[in-house]
Amino acid sequence: MKVICQKNELATALTSLCRIIPNKTNLPILNGCLCEAREQTLTLQCTDLEMTMKIIIPAHVEEKGSTVVLARYFSDLVKKLPGEEVVLSWSEENNLLDINCGASASKLHTWRAADFPPSKEKPSERKVYFQGGLWKRITRKVLSAAAQQETRISYAGVYVQFEEESIKLAATDAYRLAVIKIANNSGIKDSDLFIPSGALIEVNRLAEDGDELEIAWNEGLICFAGQSFMLTSRLINSQFPNYEKVIPEKPELTIELDKGSLQNALERASLFISPDEHYAIASLQVDNDLLTVKAHAVDVGSLQEEIPLLNPVEGKCRVEFNAKYLLEPIQVLDQEKVTLCLNGERGPAVYREENEDESYLHLVSPVCPVG
Repeated sequence: MKVICQKNELATALTSLCRIIPNKTNLPILNGCLCEAREQTLTLQCTDLEMTMKIIIPAHVEEKGSTVVLARYFSDLVKKLPGEEVVLSWSEENNLLDINCGASASKLHTWRAADFPPSKEKPSERKVYFQGGLWKRITRKVLSAAAQQETRISYAGVYVQFEEESIKLAATDAYRLAVIKIANNSGIKDSDLFIPSGALIEVNRLAEDGDELEIAWNEGLICFAGQSFMLTSRLINSQFPNYEKVIPEKPELTIELDKGSLQNALERASLFISPDEHYAIASLQVDNDLLTVKAHAVDVGSLQEEIPLLNPVEGKCRVEFNAKYLLEPIQVLDQEKVTLCLNGERGPAVYREENEDESYLHLVSPVCPVG
């Protein structure tokens, strides 16, 4: 194998691939990156057996071939190479990958390409297409509500439902719930899938806004394909919670606020974390034409800010939340006016945003009743 490629393109691809390398594994070859040179491209592939990522970069291929090299060593080395073009050479005789760039010459030990786990066959049962920018935007709106611990398997992903007229994406960690609904123009109906959060995060990093993103799946596997990448992942084999029943049908109070004012107040409130606590608590108090945001932390201090409502309401309400959970949904809202539905001191807060093409809600549970 002998191939010439641009250093920056190679370095960028390897950085992405290294994110799915397992931190601990009993299979050493999972620490490797499969390099395949053919048809004026260099295809790089890594896997943790749950998820497989392929990235294709343009290259001048003088001799076709394939080998496996330690991914993190390869990535770290390429980043520090002095030139602009990298020449990669490998022969089966010495089992070493020669890496030449400018005045630098390096060698890395390799494995046989035949020993690398084979790629799963691309699903073909169901297939849809999204503009990359649209897919990234709608998944980002719900991903923050998904559980971060992979051990909580029923919460560690995004649930996608293809209905007659709409596509719904939902995520929850039992404390938060985010749901977005868009028009269904895919031709797929009566289908659902549960996609791991990690796979969606990586797709959002790889997909270009203007490119077409192909999404294909079967009962246990999903594949995302863009112009220069392909990512396959196992689907979550678990029942997603019945989330519809926790959404209040009629809120006690619906308030409207300036997005920037609320975001800034919550950012400041989130700084007040007591030494023995893991998060800041923000108290929201509504009284006629004002929302008062309060935060207090032992041995730190306190904060109080008043935000005028855009729609003065009749009634009062006071409730406490994890400040971070209130703040994160604001960062993905598109409109400058925030609609926030409150449901008493024991009920959740619900952000709502709607336009002609989609509807979005983000529910946040209170931390505890206020005494």
